Amino acid sequence: MSEPAQQPKAESKPKPCCVCKPEKEARDQCLLINGQDSGKCDDLISQYKVCMKGFGFDTN
Repeated sequence: MSEPAQQPKAESKPKPCCVCKPEKEARDQCLLINGQDSGKCDDLISQYKVCMKGFGFDTN
């Protein structure tokens, strides 16, 4: 008998929840206090998006 075909291993890409934690925390705290429409958190949102993109994640 032949052995079952092995699934190719996926890239060892971290989960989105496990990266950019400081950036996410700062962004979330700012949004909680100021609201999304205030414009006060735009820099923090951009920093978070750049960080996530660095790990290969696309954000909206």
